[in-house]
Amino acid sequence: MQSESLRHAPGTFSIAARDPESNVYGAAVTTGTVCVGATCPYVSEAAAVVTQSYTETEHGRDGVARAAAGDRLEDALSERLAADERAAYRQVHGVGTESEFVFTGAECVEWCGHRVGDDYTVAGNMLAGREVVGATAEAYESATGDMADRLVTALEAGAAAGGDERGELSAALLVHAPDPEFYHNLRVDLSETPVSDLRELLTEARRAKAKIREETDETFGEYPPELLDFGVKY
Repeated sequence: MQSESLRHAPGTFSIAARDPESNVYGAAVTTGTVCVGATCPYVSEAAAVVTQSYTETEHGRDGVARAAAGDRLEDALSERLAADERAAYRQVHGVGTESEFVFTGAECVEWCGHRVGDDYTVAGNMLAGREVVGATAEAYESATGDMADRLVTALEAGAAAGGDERGELSAALLVHAPDPEFYHNLRVDLSETPVSDLRELLTEARRAKAKIREETDETFGEYPPELLDFGVKY
């Protein structure tokens, strides 16, 4: 159902990616307004999608759901945009199991554009310049670590290259993995340095996991993790 209003997420750049070997999908995004993680990134066991510019949340939700049901992501998102009378204002991109998809509407605010790489897509609008998208992509390609680390590294590079021409205010990381972690869903909803804060949040979450593992081993011994099915300790 077409929404009655346009929800604008200005000055946004983002990356969606997959690791086909581990079946991990992820997305990271930052923008010049608050709470970008609430409406822009979406992931499932078969896709990662970001919807931005004048954000239509149903494009993201439906895209990852249909991919999880076995549809090609390219087909799902193309069909949604074809039926969207405001598609010219949208920017939508993502990766599925067998395809990538990128779309930048003709009415998106300059600088706007996108890039497709091996197992990832990058897109942005209202940016300082095309170098933001390029830096984000290149940083992801050369980054090491797991999906979360690589995605945050990509955002850091894009921000360093100019990012939103007015500066960023929020950032988010969202990952779907066979073995979920509590640092797979991180949000910085309002900050003058949201990408740096996202990195700090990721680092602290990893430290917390290591501490919980240590405390669990001290309490129960070094049992296989599957025998310690108590959930996350808070």
